[in-house]
Amino acid sequence: MNRINKISEKKRGLSPGSLIFTGEQRVSETSITLINFDVNKIEEKIVKDLNDLKDLTNNNFVSWINVNGLHEVEKIEKIGEIFGIHPLAIEDILNVASSPKMDDYDSYTFLITKMIEFDKSANELNIEQVSFILSKNYLITFHEKESDIFELLKERIRNSKGRIRKLGGDYLMYRLLDSIVDNYFVVLEHFDDKIEQIEDNLLSDGIAEEATLESIHSLRKNIVKIRRSVFPLRDITYSLEREQSTLIQKSTYPFLRDLFDHIRQNIETLENYREAINGMLEIYLSHSSHKMNEVIKLLTMISTIFIPLTFIVGIYGMNFSNMPELGWRFGYPSVIIVMFIIVVSLIFFFKRKKWF
Repeated sequence: MNRINKISEKKRGLSPGSLIFTGEQRVSETSITLINFDVNKIEEKIVKDLNDLKDLTNNNFVSWINVNGLHEVEKIEKIGEIFGIHPLAIEDILNVASSPKMDDYDSYTFLITKMIEFDKSANELNIEQVSFILSKNYLITFHEKESDIFELLKERIRNSKGRIRKLGGDYLMYRLLDSIVDNYFVVLEHFDDKIEQIEDNLLSDGIAEEATLESIHSLRKNIVKIRRSVFPLRDITYSLEREQSTLIQKSTYPFLRDLFDHIRQNIETLENYREAINGMLEIYLSHSSHKMNEVIKLLTMISTIFIPLTFIVGIYGMNFSNMPELGWRFGYPSVIIVMFIIVVSLIFFFKRKKWF
């Protein structure tokens, strides 16, 4: 049973807005970190009591609430109650198979994206859901496990590098989205190397065909997964840029346009990879067909050589009493010589036709 079927069974029969975590537990417990910052000051702490989050909507800081781990549904539901997040949005946060999307609510914008990483040690593609709640002076992020991308952003906030402390939660969300999209390039570079390797294998001799075909299908499967994560993000970014939301400052729009260009580059790369994979599959099928034709041609030539020999043997194998050659002392060597001449003549004919 695949992952989609498992998720469908978990949610089957439940009413809309029912809160159930559909993924796999990846951390021991749900942890919540809070970073309050402005140009001059930063406060960072681990939230133990969720009631400490109630006053964030009224402060003058930019607040980043980072929720790591989604399996403790009660905590996620409590956060939703504190910040007035719609139950349908909370349901989508907990459903890790949700497609990337953006929904606008009265006081906040809700986004779902996919973080993609390739585990070289396990040779597998890992796709993690990341959800954003952007409001006027806070940003909430929900994800299944901690990521280096988030740690790098936290470090920049602590060190007050760049413009991240000077701008609002909308710019912080852009930086997180930009880091996620930049990581797509890293993953695609790996698949670019994989495509080159398979192409070299297809043009080499002595390569196990079944292994090559399996590699092609595995590569195509992973590219399809990435496309499903990247393509919707283009529409999300376009909507953020064009809808002129009150939650996004004017100074952030140029960065969103740049993000849109990066996503477009990823999509173009994915389309090129898909064409390359289809081309490799055609080459593989053509190569397999060619090898099969060579085998059939060889067997046909062998059969052609033995057909007249079988005919001669069949005639003299009838043993009729009126066959004079049966009593002739040179009958046997004469038949052997005739059969040899036939074989040599056919081989010479095949070579002249360049059939082998």
